[in-house]
Amino acid sequence: MPQLISLVICLLTYSLVHSQDTLYAYFIYGSKPIDESEHKWFGGKLGGHVGLGINKDSVYHFNPGGHVGAFGKKEEPGTWRLNSAEDFRCTFGCDSNKILVVSIPVSHSNWMSVKEKGDTYLHSSNYPYAFFGMRCAAACYDLLSQGNVVTPKSKPSMIRKNFYPRKLRKRLLKMAKQEGWKTALTPGRVSRKWDHD
Repeated sequence: MPQLISLVICLLTYSLVHSQDTLYAYFIYGSKPIDESEHKWFGGKLGGHVGLGINKDSVYHFNPGGHVGAFGKKEEPGTWRLNSAEDFRCTFGCDSNKILVVSIPVSHSNWMSVKEKGDTYLHSSNYPYAFFGMRCAAACYDLLSQGNVVTPKSKPSMIRKNFYPRKLRKRLLKMAKQEGWKTALTPGRVSRKWDHD
């Protein structure tokens, strides 16, 4: 009987560690207005926003905590948020934004690592939001590295290699093509000139 219990525990542990979950990388493309009815967005065409969903309706994303400085101050940390996918999609208004979603299969243990780190960041942001520092793309890379989706890097390297959303988006699109991950693109409204891949 003890051997049977041990076997059951081993099988349950194996199935939990090797079961698959999915992370969702959400990209709102940067853009600039073409039509007079449109407004300028932070960052223009190279701007936009990035978040990492742990399911189809919970997205972690990193935002300014107030004034956006050049390099940021430790005493002025950025703000991590956990929003519904619908609220995230409406970051720049809810009217037909160009959005890419990359579905990333991960093991349950890697998914849990992302969720635990994301929950920790919600309660205690670990870095300031700064123009020449951590912003949404570098912060999303940080979370992805927690789930072993991308290679962990130092903060300066994360900032340099993910300075704006297109850099991270192109990396994930290349990985999606290599790994067979699903992607879904929503075209944006024609009154704005959208960033490209």
